[in-house]
Amino acid sequence: MATKTGPVLPSLWIDDPDADARIAAAGQPGWLVDAARALARDGLVVLRGAQPRELCERAIADYGDYCGANARYVAANLDGLGHEKRLVNFHRTSEAALALGLNARVMQLLDFVFGAEAGVYTSLTFKYGTQQPVHRDTPHFATWPGRYFCGCWTALRDVDPAAGPLFYYRGAHRPVVAAAPFLAEAKVRNPRAGRAELLALALDLYNGEVIRRAPEWGELVTPELAQGDVVVWHAETPHGGSPAQDPELLRWSIVFHCAPRVVQVHQHDAFFGHVGELPPRPRYGTFDVGGRAVGVTGDTAFM
Repeated sequence: MATKTGPVLPSLWIDDPDADARIAAAGQPGWLVDAARALARDGLVVLRGAQPRELCERAIADYGDYCGANARYVAANLDGLGHEKRLVNFHRTSEAALALGLNARVMQLLDFVFGAEAGVYTSLTFKYGTQQPVHRDTPHFATWPGRYFCGCWTALRDVDPAAGPLFYYRGAHRPVVAAAPFLAEAKVRNPRAGRAELLALALDLYNGEVIRRAPEWGELVTPELAQGDVVVWHAETPHGGSPAQDPELLRWSIVFHCAPRVVQVHQHDAFFGHVGELPPRPRYGTFDVGGRAVGVTGDTAFM
């Protein structure tokens, strides 16, 4: 995964001061130029109507078939409201979901942004809104070099404003928050804790910092999203799920976690605990679909 002299890829160019000039000079189609500029400037871009509506409906139908065939498992994985939890790696079960993840327009944008061939690491499918507090994905999707990750979220149906829509902080992806101080603080607070406990505390401290400071870093935005719209966000963009005014409303969506084929995605233990420019050891394999790498990262399961 890395050469003897350094990481397999250079630092992410879209974060460099000359990114806008490089985008303009790259000779890309107009839509891609606009999308890359928005991603570099705002930390997020909405690709309107990027997914076929019929494919979105097929994915929802496949979800229903999966739940019908696994009724006992579904019943054991309901939250406090009686709703299904988020479904991990549904693209390993549904061909329609996998096709959404490998959308040609999205992959073309990611190839350009990464400067390398993009692929799919994992996915999460949601029937309801997450109502998740603002957070950054970086600790959960850590890469070497850093920030070679994008979240690619598709609205499978039109998003009702009362269902807890996606929100983000525009432009708040620029301040980089180093991991090491949070692990050090965790050790000070709980010097007798084991490694797993220290890493969990470091993550809590990191998340608290993002919650406190995201409003300083950028502008709160809640985009209106319709079926087939795709939201692509930078690894450092603070985002979350708004509180649902009506928690019984459905908010059908699927998010793919994407990285270059040649880059492995690591979890919070590596984010806080790994030292050095070279990446940790590879932790999963891949298989190819239509020339794109798809991570072998577990079966379809509720989480």
